[in-house]
Amino acid sequence: MPTHDSPDHRRATAILEALDRSRPATAVELATALETHPMTVERRCRSLQRDGYLRQCTGGAYTLAESDGGRNTATNPAD
Repeated sequence: MPTHDSPDHRRATAILEALDRSRPATAVELATALETHPMTVERRCRSLQRDGYLRQCTGGAYTLAESDGGRNTATNPAD
């Protein structure tokens, strides 16, 4: 994942925090909440899914992946 101060890292953190507050959500719902383009959110969600932070549910909604050994996915995305 990009450095902590990069726009990509901030976007990933915002997505994880939004899903932590109210999950599951589609990329369009997340984009509306984060005031950004749905395709931007979709790309970041796919990246977070590859890294094990999100999973995609039936219907295309994303939710946080189960934590592994107590890792808090909403505040510690992969570095």
